[in-house]
Amino acid sequence: MAEIAVGALRSKIELTLHTYHATRTWWGRGVESGKPQIIGMRQYLALAGRIQQNAAKDDPYADDWMLRIDAKLDEVRNILDPIYKWSMDVLADVPEELNIEENISQKPFKTGVYPGGQQGWQGIHLLIRYDRVVRNILLAQHIAMITREEAHEKLRVSGNAIRSLCTSTQRYPGLSGTTRDDFAAQNARARAAIDKWGELHPDVLSGARRSPYAPIARTPVATTESGSGIADTKSAAPDLDQLQLEVQAAKPEEAGSGQGLLGEGDELE
Repeated sequence: MAEIAVGALRSKIELTLHTYHATRTWWGRGVESGKPQIIGMRQYLALAGRIQQNAAKDDPYADDWMLRIDAKLDEVRNILDPIYKWSMDVLADVPEELNIEENISQKPFKTGVYPGGQQGWQGIHLLIRYDRVVRNILLAQHIAMITREEAHEKLRVSGNAIRSLCTSTQRYPGLSGTTRDDFAAQNARARAAIDKWGELHPDVLSGARRSPYAPIARTPVATTESGSGIADTKSAAPDLDQLQLEVQAAKPEEAGSGQGLLGEGDELE
């Protein structure tokens, strides 16, 4: 049989946003504006990608941060989805004698997207959902299906939700420099990490509890009876320390405050 030579798969992916609200959320606001910095979706994607790559290095703190992001994604989705459904129900009540086409921008914002991981893609999906929510609400207000006050409140709630996702990775301190082997040995690196970032829940340390989007770790981690947490010692994640982020993460959390998603008294930002 002749050797089959097939090239690598490539796909150009472009994001289109139609509203000022969503486009502003994509960009965020830099310190050069003279106002407090606002982390945008671009920065969220960069930091979420770095966290996922660090989880591939068997850093249990990165795994804990992936769990935090999962919780935040669910929280934002549970806010945006009902508002989207409400807006669609409002527009469904438009009299059939009125033929109203979908409102789209005459000059939409387009950009290539490189999320760097599944949690980044989830963020992109939610930004698109937010863009659709804004479009529906502005149209419904324009044709007097809802009041200005109703529109303002729904836009406020949905906007706060998507911005909270963008800032959810802001305090990620970076690679901890530890692996699960360090914690199993209770060596100096593990003790220093605990002093700086706090204790992690045993299920995170063992690998029994990981994000469904977590990458295969480089070194073996403990497994549960169901087989979760199995790692491939042959896998090698790219060194994301070379990644040039568009924004630097904010200062690390204060010592003792990083109890972890499954730790007692922990709260998501």
